[in-house]
Amino acid sequence: MTGAGARASLRRALAAAGLLLLPCAPARAASLADAVSLYNRGRLAEARAVLEPLVAAEPANAKALYYLGMVLERSGGPGLEASRQALGRAVQLAPANATYLAEYAGVCLQLADRDSSLTMAIEGRDSMVRALAANPQDLEAREALMEFYARAPWPIGDAGKAMEQAAEIARRDPRRGAAAYRDAAGIFRKAGRADLAQAAEREAQRLAPGRAQ
Repeated sequence: MTGAGARASLRRALAAAGLLLLPCAPARAASLADAVSLYNRGRLAEARAVLEPLVAAEPANAKALYYLGMVLERSGGPGLEASRQALGRAVQLAPANATYLAEYAGVCLQLADRDSSLTMAIEGRDSMVRALAANPQDLEAREALMEFYARAPWPIGDAGKAMEQAAEIARRDPRRGAAAYRDAAGIFRKAGRADLAQAAEREAQRLAPGRAQ
C-alpha cells in the first residue's frame, strides 16, 4: 500500500470511529457581552473570569470596569473594596454616567457602614448627590440618600435634607413617597426624635390615608 493509500485508510478508520475532527474556526474569545449575560444570569464567578482579563487588556473600558465592580459587589465580603476601586475608575472615565455614580456611592456607603468610616460616608453621600444631579428621576438613589441623611449624625447627616428627599420621591411617585416617609419616621423614632417622626408619619398618612403606622 502506498503512503497516500495508507493515509486515506487511516482517515477512513478514524472517521468510522468518530475520532476525525473536521477543521473548525478558532474558539471565539469571550466578550464583554458574554460577561454581561453571565452577570445578568447570576453566574458571577464566570463573569469575573471574563471581566478581569478584559479590564487588564482594556483599562480605559468604563463599561467593563463597571460590570467588574458590580460582580465584586454582589460577591460581598472582601470584594467590596475591590468593587469600590473598579467602580471608582469607571466613574473617573465616565463622570456623567448616573448609574456608575449611584453604584459607586452605594458601595462607598456599604464600606462606611462596615468599617465605621467617615471618609467613605462622605464620599458615598457626595457621589449619590452627583448621581441625582445627573439623573433626578432615580428614585432608588433618592431613597438611599434619604436614608443616609436620616441615619447619619450631624454634620454629615441632615434631617431636613432627609425630608426633602422624601418629598421629592413623593412628588414623582406618591406610593414610594409614603414608604420613604414611613422609613424616615422609623429612623427618627429610634433616634429619639419624636417630633420629626411624627412629622414624617403625617406626610405618609397624607399620601396613603388609612395605612396603619
